[in-house]
Amino acid sequence: MSSAARHALHALLVVVLAVTVVVAVVVVVDTASEHQQATAEAPRGPSGSLGHVGPPAETQDFRRFRIGAVDGQRLTPNATDFASRSVGDGPLLLFLPATRARPADYRTFLSVASQAGYNVLGLDYWNLGTTLSGTCENNPRCYTQVQRNRFDGTDASQFSDVGPAGSITARLRDAVAHLSSADPAGGWNRFVDGSGHIAWDHIVVAGHSQGGGEAAFIAHIRPVLGALMFSSPVESDGAAHAAWMDRPGVTPITREYAIDDVRDVFGPRIRGSWRVLGLDGPHGPSVTTTRPPSGDPHAILTRLDVGDPDQAHSLIIDDATPLQANGTPRMLPLWHWMLTRVPLPQTHEPNPTRSAAPTPSQG
Repeated sequence: MSSAARHALHALLVVVLAVTVVVAVVVVVDTASEHQQATAEAPRGPSGSLGHVGPPAETQDFRRFRIGAVDGQRLTPNATDFASRSVGDGPLLLFLPATRARPADYRTFLSVASQAGYNVLGLDYWNLGTTLSGTCENNPRCYTQVQRNRFDGTDASQFSDVGPAGSITARLRDAVAHLSSADPAGGWNRFVDGSGHIAWDHIVVAGHSQGGGEAAFIAHIRPVLGALMFSSPVESDGAAHAAWMDRPGVTPITREYAIDDVRDVFGPRIRGSWRVLGLDGPHGPSVTTTRPPSGDPHAILTRLDVGDPDQAHSLIIDDATPLQANGTPRMLPLWHWMLTRVPLPQTHEPNPTRSAAPTPSQG
């Protein structure tokens, strides 16, 4: 081989090696980024969980996305949001997770809501740190300050200092703007128009624990279509309770429903909140196993008899919810009853007992 040929071959090998190194660095950086992202999110999850369960075998294709930044500000936390549309004129179910939980922890319930006829949005928001009940305890004004601050970024205090860009309203607007662009046939702009106006009268707010308390607060200050509270609100402590509960709300109590398990460790604080809000009626909450109640009670207690009192706080709604022998959630009849308290369009699967609901034990 001539000297010129050897030099050419050497140069080619250097180029190949350089390309190989660059590709390897890109792959390593990407892998490390994914690992850091997963590690950062791993500690979050609803309290009282029975342990890790695999993602449910979903029956519809969720759109999964992260908002990224609002008004140039990076969001914290920023877990993946889950969205799904059903039929064209269904209302929006805006679901807010519990303290340190993520929308991904409720895919089973969100799937059932989509099957029932809702457009669904499981929205991440500031729910880190100490629980709302642990932060405020018997300080009535604290609850109002924290919940208002997380709703729209105002009323910052020593208890909560979420900026407007990280608030629920800003995240909702940005999520709907993304969905309107990514899924123009989904009718998402019915819920937030081009000027940023939120059509609360087309939205059912729902949530678990702290998220359910926030849903109740939103229903108090905005005329929502309905409010569904799971293991919530946890906003009373003996005779003390959230100050906002002392005034009539904008949404009639006839559009609000709450559910909890009789063994919930936070049961006394939840039932105290129900009494102040007038949800439990003159005869107290309706008690059932998982059968839908007769009549139209607005406060329901289940008897799941699974797990301990800590776990009972989460098992009625998160993806660790107990299953029947056929793989469907035991809570399915009550979920469907709660979801159909507002008029819904006819869907392809009107019978909840035949619904191929996703099961946390699969996948």
